[in-house]
Amino acid sequence: MKKVEKEKQRNNFTKLTHKRGISLIVLIVTIIVIIILAAAVILTITKNNPVSSAKEATFKEDMSNIQDELSMYLSKKYTDNPTSFEKSSVNLSGDSMVTELPSTKKYKDKVSVIKGKLVWAGETENNTEYKWFSEVTDGVTKRSVSVRNEWKEKIAEEVDGVPIPKGFTYKEGTKDTGLVIQDEKGNEFVWVPVTEKSTYAKDFGFKSNFNATSTNTKDDTLPNGIIDETADVVKYGGFYIGRYEAGVPENQTTIDGKSITSNVKGTPVSKKGATVWTYIDYTNSKANAENMISNEYVQTGLLTGKAWDTVCHWIKSDDELKDSRTYGNYNNSLAPANENSGTRRTAGFNENWKVKNIYDLAGNVWEWTSEAYSSISISRGGSYDYGGSDFPVSCRDRDSASGANGVTGFRLRLYIK
Repeated sequence: MKKVEKEKQRNNFTKLTHKRGISLIVLIVTIIVIIILAAAVILTITKNNPVSSAKEATFKEDMSNIQDELSMYLSKKYTDNPTSFEKSSVNLSGDSMVTELPSTKKYKDKVSVIKGKLVWAGETENNTEYKWFSEVTDGVTKRSVSVRNEWKEKIAEEVDGVPIPKGFTYKEGTKDTGLVIQDEKGNEFVWVPVTEKSTYAKDFGFKSNFNATSTNTKDDTLPNGIIDETADVVKYGGFYIGRYEAGVPENQTTIDGKSITSNVKGTPVSKKGATVWTYIDYTNSKANAENMISNEYVQTGLLTGKAWDTVCHWIKSDDELKDSRTYGNYNNSLAPANENSGTRRTAGFNENWKVKNIYDLAGNVWEWTSEAYSSISISRGGSYDYGGSDFPVSCRDRDSASGANGVTGFRLRLYIK
């Protein structure tokens, strides 16, 4: 009897274990099925995201409206002057484009009109909006617009009517907001448009710490190979300056046994985050600026008095040039520029110290120019330990050419040969 009972218990245990095994398998299979279904649902939602689809539809409709408005604009231009109008002469960007084509207001930093064609002005890599733009247009970008014949010798491409020298590429911005280029090492420069040769000139109406006039100030010799500083201004309609104050060489602590942050010769950089090169006199600043880039296409050097004053008039109104406290690093900076102000900072430290994509032109450190008063060199822009109302971006100061201190550095001018 006991033997029968034990056998019965053994059979019941086997059945129970078998049922539990089946239940576990069913559970695992169920979980896997749920995961697969969830993944499918997520993929479907992502692919058919109503929010994303609505944005895409709105964007494409906006681009179509812009193209329609551009077509009407070009037609009117032709009707007004049928014998002389050329579509290829129509170039619009930024605020001037919005004035002529109001539908571009929301996209003035993303599209432009070059040679009568709507082109993409923003970034293209991994950019969803550019993908949509390409689907409703022929996908032309600023870079793909051909260079005019008279520029081809020195110019690699033309973006928004601005020449990009060989050895450089377009990075960001427009002619109105500050078009930025960079070389293969990452040094950045900003285009300063000049409408007429007469506007590329010194302005002695600015504040000065001495009696600066056209008769008692002059500029030092230009870099080797540059005969006339207005040559590229006249030919190309503007000039390039360093986006940042000149920085010390990268990955280098000494030159000829001397600290890199001292008065020595070397190759500067124009990069965000660089240590600004101070404790350097005028003589070495000029030599370093001219030795940075020198090839058959371009040549670097210091800014001249004409170049500095021209930049000033481009970035701000006359009244704003008299007081730079709201957009520069001074000891009395005002909001929004007062955050982290009053001490020397690395290049491009604060976005509120940027105007037209140019950083630290106002304050941070004084910057040597090639202009001189008698035998005394002239620096511009004020610095972190000066006041932005007494020593604004336009201000002229003077110092011995051999003077080297912690509040004076320099900035680069890029000439197209």
